[in-house]
Amino acid sequence: MLKETKIKILFLTGLILSFLLEGTLMNVFSQELASTFPMVPYLTITWLIFFVLFTNKQQQERLYLWTFLVGIVYDTYYIGVIGIYMFIFPIIILITKIILDYLDENIMTSIMIYLIDIIILLLLGCFGGRLSHLVYFSGIHFIAYAFGPTLLLNLIIFLVLYFPLSLLFDKYRQ
Repeated sequence: MLKETKIKILFLTGLILSFLLEGTLMNVFSQELASTFPMVPYLTITWLIFFVLFTNKQQQERLYLWTFLVGIVYDTYYIGVIGIYMFIFPIIILITKIILDYLDENIMTSIMIYLIDIIILLLLGCFGGRLSHLVYFSGIHFIAYAFGPTLLLNLIIFLVLYFPLSLLFDKYRQ
């Protein structure tokens, strides 16, 4: 019972910190991250993916609700239009869970799952932005200038955080 409460506190604390740190990084490093090759650190979805990777199904019982709610807050705070990430975040978590049903969690499969998730996030985010007229650049421009750098930045963040968060979550696995 105590471990269950601790994992919920860990999840919410990490979710809030990742959400706030994502905006802080974009603000502090806006010159570096939004230059010719714009990069977006998706820390919020990274935290959610880590939670799926490092916890069991019992600990994830309300995860879709949380991803939907954090997607609404994410849309409101970062995008200004509700509807894009409130659907993308639960889709990403669903895809992660489906892949994990067929593969065991280790560093190599986690990297593969994370890359698939970020690629889907970027493509659906760009598509949703184009549909809602928030993004006016072409798909070719997006692939050439933003896709690769954002993917690389998020992969580096994932690799840096993988082992420390794995050890942290090991304390609360049931």
